[in-house]
Amino acid sequence: MNKFLKTIGIAAIGMATLGVTTAMAARPDHCRHDHDHRSHAANYYNYYAADRYYRAGPYQKSGLSISVRLGDDRNHDRRYDRGYNYNSRERRIVNREVFDTRYNARIVLTEQVVRSRHGRQLICTVDARGRQAHRVPHKRLRKVARRNCSKRAQIRILA
Repeated sequence: MNKFLKTIGIAAIGMATLGVTTAMAARPDHCRHDHDHRSHAANYYNYYAADRYYRAGPYQKSGLSISVRLGDDRNHDRRYDRGYNYNSRERRIVNREVFDTRYNARIVLTEQVVRSRHGRQLICTVDARGRQAHRVPHKRLRKVARRNCSKRAQIRILA
């Protein structure tokens, strides 16, 4: 019986120490700087007294933000220089699908009805977008267009 009580006592002490260590591990370190402490510990104000930053409302990252882009951005031309006006009455998107590739790129298929002087046309545009769009083979774009565009659509592959 004495051996049984010792085992239970050791187990209780072990569980208590485990609970205390996990509670201490979750507690962030005290910071003496005058700033919003949620920038380095989201739960800081759960453990320490609230200050003027806490009363300011939800955490907002403030300060200077710098963005640096190296090399050419291939997507810039595709996004801004194409001249599509999707809100126009002349163009209406009928089908839009996105296919993943093994590269850091996606294949975007867009079918749209275009009104022109010659009546309505169905145009299917297949395009590779993303940082490594130049790595997507033209053959893959043709296969996606052949499988997913409507039979009566005019196919345009942008490479």
